[in-house]
Amino acid sequence: LEASAITSWHHPTFICQTAQRQRGRQPSSALNIFSENARDAKSGTTTTGVLDEEPNTSKNSTGTWNPFSLAVLRLGFTEPAFTSPLNYNKSAGIYKCAYCRTPLFSSKAKYDSGSGWPSFWRTIAINRVSLKREWDGRIECLCASCGGHLGHVFPDGPTRGSLDEKELENVPETDPKIGYKVKSSNEENGESEFMRMPRFCVNGVALSFEACE
Repeated sequence: LEASAITSWHHPTFICQTAQRQRGRQPSSALNIFSENARDAKSGTTTTGVLDEEPNTSKNSTGTWNPFSLAVLRLGFTEPAFTSPLNYNKSAGIYKCAYCRTPLFSSKAKYDSGSGWPSFWRTIAINRVSLKREWDGRIECLCASCGGHLGHVFPDGPTRGSLDEKELENVPETDPKIGYKVKSSNEENGESEFMRMPRFCVNGVALSFEACE
């Protein structure tokens, strides 16, 4: 095989065309996508690759034509660690799915996990994400509305004692109960209780950020 045939699968144009075919769309030019992102950067928009329109959860619609976002959301790729601006974002606001614009996480639940990817210890509301056990034992995290790949969930989130009690009371019932456990102080029942919250480790390009006014 020629080198071009071997390496063409990871070219941005191929990624974009593949993801669009999966959604029943006609492939568009990668050059148009890059020029759109360049205009967003000049205007100071924080939601690169996301169109300014109302959320649409239709399976035939998308809020982004960014090839790298589509590679993650539709093909399950992983962005390089420490490359997403959202990993360093400290502004108050809402993190939405870059594909269908569904609100997924609040900045109140964001913290610096040191992993290199935006991390959250809870979702913003019930049934916003779905989980799937992968072949290697990891738990994949997907947008419950459109099925887009977001990242993975791990049991090493922040300790409960380091978090606001009011925020802990509002944790959605559908969030996974996978945090590391410790022995309960109640010696009678001998049950274990969660010491840590989950860590939702999310690809930055799978998200769009909307700042609070």
